[in-house]
Amino acid sequence: MIELIIGLLATTMATSTVLILASLGETIVERGGILNLGIEGIMLIGAFSGFIGAYFTKNLWIGLLMAIIGGILIAIIFGFLIIKLNLNQVISGLAINLLTYGLCLYFFRYIFSQGALPYLSELITPIPIPFLSQIPIIGPIFFNQTIFVYIAFISTPIVYYLLFKTSFGLRLRAIGEDPSIAYRLGIKVDKLRFIALILEGIFVGMAGGMLCISMFNVFDVRITGAKGFVAISIVILGRWNPIGAFGGALIFGFTEALSLWIGTLIVGPLSASMSQLLSILPYSVAIIALLIGGRRAKGPASLGSIFLKE
Repeated sequence: MIELIIGLLATTMATSTVLILASLGETIVERGGILNLGIEGIMLIGAFSGFIGAYFTKNLWIGLLMAIIGGILIAIIFGFLIIKLNLNQVISGLAINLLTYGLCLYFFRYIFSQGALPYLSELITPIPIPFLSQIPIIGPIFFNQTIFVYIAFISTPIVYYLLFKTSFGLRLRAIGEDPSIAYRLGIKVDKLRFIALILEGIFVGMAGGMLCISMFNVFDVRITGAKGFVAISIVILGRWNPIGAFGGALIFGFTEALSLWIGTLIVGPLSASMSQLLSILPYSVAIIALLIGGRRAKGPASLGSIFLKE
């Protein structure tokens, strides 16, 4: 029984990591007043470019680099739409999702139009930390994970420090509250928002890449499974704080791991239908958590608004 619980919690770390990385990126941009609903598209591009990079170079680390680059490029395109062209953030985010879905679908079919469904022959596997991974119970859970999990755990306090303990974070939060006043005080609003978007592209692109080169070895346009939108709800629940987002991601990651775990225990003719039913568990928890915890949530005052220089 102890082994099953350890396995469940270790899986929770892996399933939470995608959401931790994505929610960290979204927290950064929302603190700067940007509501990026295109996060799902950034994650999808990260998955696609990561898969393509790893598949053709046979190098998973190049795939990871490609995932990050892909995420940054889409984040910059989104930034160009809302910062330079002053387009509506919500509409631009939805357009990014549609654009990336179409691009990934088209190029995947164009590149692999013939032959069997492509797949990666290997994945990025856990890297046990010497000595620490041998500690009973907590060793297998925390110190026998992939590089993505370690990055997510280390990045959370770093992002918190960046947002709340540095001048960059202070200026970013200032433009998130009132960009007009911040601009009059000499803060370069556009530059800071582009930097925030690049940081988001790194985190979210990495989250998408993780799906293809560490969790699954194939690509499908449905691979993100609306995790980007779940990450947005986690940001709200976390009160736009990286530590809060981290905790929220762990809760959703646990529900996903629990649904997978229960699914493996069900056998017989009802196993397929029960697995489908259990797959909605994390999304149900997301809705309930938003209804309970999101009612009094108050984000940055200028979140989602267009900033026009006077």
